[in-house]
Amino acid sequence: MRLAPLVLLLALSVSAPAAAAPVEAAADLSDSFRALWDRFRGRPPVEIPRGDGANLGRLVSWNVQALGKKASRAKKEALRLGLGRAFAGAGTSILAAQEVANDAGARTLALQLPSEGRGWTLSFEDTSAAMNNAILAGPGVTVNCSGILELDGVRHPPHMAHLTAGDADFTVVSVHLSYAKGDASASAAELRLIMDWVRTQASTPGADPDFIVAGDFNLATETGKALSKRSGERSWEPIEEAMGAGFTALVDEPTSRHGRDGVANNYDHFLVSDDFRDEELVAAGAVSSAEVALAEREAGTRASDHFPIALSFRKSGAGPDGKAVALDGASLCR
Repeated sequence: MRLAPLVLLLALSVSAPAAAAPVEAAADLSDSFRALWDRFRGRPPVEIPRGDGANLGRLVSWNVQALGKKASRAKKEALRLGLGRAFAGAGTSILAAQEVANDAGARTLALQLPSEGRGWTLSFEDTSAAMNNAILAGPGVTVNCSGILELDGVRHPPHMAHLTAGDADFTVVSVHLSYAKGDASASAAELRLIMDWVRTQASTPGADPDFIVAGDFNLATETGKALSKRSGERSWEPIEEAMGAGFTALVDEPTSRHGRDGVANNYDHFLVSDDFRDEELVAAGAVSSAEVALAEREAGTRASDHFPIALSFRKSGAGPDGKAVALDGASLCR
């Protein structure tokens, strides 16, 4: 493992694009569209609590589809509007991104964040892989340490960051597992290697036990497989088989895209440790595909071939286990 000693502090001063107003005007229509969409899909919408209270934060994960230096103006606008939907109402915000091609793509992504990236911290390293992972922490979130994980057998190096938000601290690992033309065994083999690293870190004496592995896994949950177009593939093993004990896989909705508005397969997830689930977790689910698609129409193109997912967490107070949220310390950074 190689940890980057520094993170890039973004203090960007680009003026806000003028196209934001039409998206807000479409919000009422999107509510109706979302209700119809969820009824059509045969499942109720997952409500992600708004994160603008003093006690809540939000983590969004999004595969931004090979974002590099040649991103078109329309693609940038679509990302800006999509991220605006994903973080709408959030106070404390964190983004785990996948398929960031290079440094130019990372800078482009940062500029599309709320407030044009002002006050955000970008943790990213351009590697020899064509698709990199990144973590971006919003105002009020401290990045204690960060860096890539150089794991033999993992094609796209995961990116980790130990973060502090209020009274909560935890490690986020942004991952993108190999697709390998749909070969689930390749994705599962990489996940086992990543989870071995996570468990090794978590078992270190005095370690912070709170971990979130976020990203595009190209694997479905047991429930999500049944909702996917690939549901009939026997070799497409559920993510729980490779994840192992001590973690819960969240987000069952399909998030890879079929056309402009449709969805295909359940690829994007949060894998949360039992300690994080019992203490900080509030809710997790896919960001409304209808709202993101409506926002993209303002830009005239898709932001990505995936829809984003979101997780809300407690920064203070007591969790489901009755214990108060408390700092465990950045043991991973020592």
